[in-house]
Amino acid sequence: MSNYILKYARDERVKYISHLDFIRTFHRAVRRTDLKMSFSQGFNPHPVMTIAMPLSVGITSDCEYIKIGFDGDYSCDEIMEKLNGAFPPGFEIRAVVLAEGKKYDFAQLNRAIYVVEAECNDTELFDAEAFMKNQELKVMKKSKSGVKESDIRPYIYDLSANVLSKDKLILTMCVAAGNEYNLKVDTVIDAMQKYTQGFSVKFFAAHRKAILAGENELI
Repeated sequence: MSNYILKYARDERVKYISHLDFIRTFHRAVRRTDLKMSFSQGFNPHPVMTIAMPLSVGITSDCEYIKIGFDGDYSCDEIMEKLNGAFPPGFEIRAVVLAEGKKYDFAQLNRAIYVVEAECNDTELFDAEAFMKNQELKVMKKSKSGVKESDIRPYIYDLSANVLSKDKLILTMCVAAGNEYNLKVDTVIDAMQKYTQGFSVKFFAAHRKAILAGENELI
């Protein structure tokens, strides 16, 4: 068995597909090829695969990662070509590498960059620089122990805003992501509304641009 890391994108056409539905879609795509997935041992064998930071429903991405085992001697280009030929529209494998040692360890991933198009009541009300000067940003955040107030300021590493029109902003944010602490875009939006007087967001569309291990992407 050889393990590979696949970097893939999800566009607008598949942004409402859930994590479990994606896993089923991926399994079906592999079965359409002659690639042979590795399976676990035991009474209930399942494919040897791990997905890094499952994407929230409604968000597009250029940078999702999956680790998968294949029984066979396949080149990285061969895997990418065959899977892209089998995937439904909306999914695309962007890169494939052979996983060796801890170089591509998903546990290293700890932050994500999002680009967010936000429709709001008045773009002039929001000042990204002033927002980032807050010493604390306490909002209600869902965790494994329930919903409770949390200070998310230490987990927003960068945030900038570009004005497109009177009621539309493009936000670029780098936030904590991963097993230790995972900050969602909507929680940052909640903080922006709470700590900016009179400011409200009517709708936003988020795109995950990169998942990082420190300052670097895995691939």
